[in-house]
Amino acid sequence: MSKPRRGSNAKKILNWRGTCPICNRKSVKILWTAIQNERSIKVCKHCGN
Repeated sequence: MSKPRRGSNAKKILNWRGTCPICNRKSVKILWTAIQNERSIKVCKHCGN
């Protein structure tokens, strides 16, 4: 049975999918924050953990 509202909160955020600035993966979810050079940036799940 599928879940029709899966990821609906993520899709409300602008630019939620793109290229990760750390690992350069393309077309991934950019929802997690990481601190780099005393600034917080949005990164993919693999770089955010």
